[in-house]
Amino acid sequence: MPIYIRGAIFKIFIIQIALLSIVNTQTKQTRYDAKPTLALFTFEGNGMNDEDVALYTGYLNLELHQTKSFILVEKIQINELLREKEYDKMDCKTADCAIEIGNLVGFKKAIVGSFSLVADTCTIKGSLIGIESKEVEKTAERTYVGDLEGINPFVQIMAWEFAGLDAPKDIFNAVEIVDEVDEKKSIWRWINWAIKPFNYIANRVRDFLPSQSSE
Repeated sequence: MPIYIRGAIFKIFIIQIALLSIVNTQTKQTRYDAKPTLALFTFEGNGMNDEDVALYTGYLNLELHQTKSFILVEKIQINELLREKEYDKMDCKTADCAIEIGNLVGFKKAIVGSFSLVADTCTIKGSLIGIESKEVEKTAERTYVGDLEGINPFVQIMAWEFAGLDAPKDIFNAVEIVDEVDEKKSIWRWINWAIKPFNYIANRVRDFLPSQSSE
């Protein structure tokens, strides 16, 4: 094969490699742009101990990974970058703090929220915040009644709500079943509350009526 033909083939080969490299780079950039970087901050705990708050925030973190809608920036990475910048507000739980850290570190979105536990009722609230806009883009709120051991699906479903996706059937069904039971309990509580005055009146009337034994 003549040398000039070999040279032409080699040039074509080099051009093909360059084109493939450009396509791969653009694909990676497109994927990166399509999935915003996200930082999940440990939720605030009202009436709940720190260990449980960290555990349930961890459940939310794992489920956010499952949605495949975000590139999560882990807390360890954030803390390392903040130390380099000599930033001392490591324990961030508010929107203002999250926006400040986001501008320093460079992630695009953040989630902050809270667990509020009163007796056997836990209210979970969360907000998805855009760092550049400084606006709350989405909110999610769930109320769970019962032992905390069963709260996991209520935390997990919020990850899918933040992602704007339907939750897997097992998570959705678990939440719906509990909600239906709680709704029925609420209805019966309301009925019991509503008939209390009638029961009271009936008991008072019965006290005034002569009994058979007295006759």
